[in-house]
Amino acid sequence: MKRVVAVIAAIWVLAGPAGAADAPRTKILSCKDAQGRVLITDPSDPRCYTPPLTPDEVAKQEAEAREQMEKYRECMAQQRADQTLLSRYPNKAKHDTARQAALAEIEATLKISQARLDALLAERQRLRNEAEFYPNGNLPAKLRRDIDANTALINAQTEAIVGQKDSAAQKTAFYDGELARLNVLWQRGPGRGCVQPRIVKQQGQPR
Repeated sequence: MKRVVAVIAAIWVLAGPAGAADAPRTKILSCKDAQGRVLITDPSDPRCYTPPLTPDEVAKQEAEAREQMEKYRECMAQQRADQTLLSRYPNKAKHDTARQAALAEIEATLKISQARLDALLAERQRLRNEAEFYPNGNLPAKLRRDIDANTALINAQTEAIVGQKDSAAQKTAFYDGELARLNVLWQRGPGRGCVQPRIVKQQGQPR
């Protein structure tokens, strides 16, 4: 230890105030070897030793590495999705055409369903008019079956129309979301590439 102090003192004399005007002050670097002795040397010296990580430090390091890798994967997935979106819709006209085609298909189905419902409602009115000839409710069996069947069909057709309207709303929301993202991409492009996290290996063995 006395020798180490003497070396430090010698370096201080050479790089101290007396030589400050002629040369920049030398920075003293040090590390410890595997036995814990202080070495006045560059930390890249193979005699330098870094103690192994504790189990808690290893667990923390691994958790951070997993989190960084997950963010990297999410970034890569988003970048691929953005590139696909830009390739499919290079401009707003292309996207508007796709939206109109998707909604037109649902609208056509909805018109057919509505026409079917209107016919069923007209049939229900005809059956009700026929039932008025039986004021005591003693309807013929066939008429009662027709009324029950008509009611079931009306309920089913009404549910189908509700589902088709929900589908149209979902499609509209989907294309609205795409357009919002595309507006960003059209202005700035797909963005910078994702940076893969550097894998840090545990240190702790003598080098």
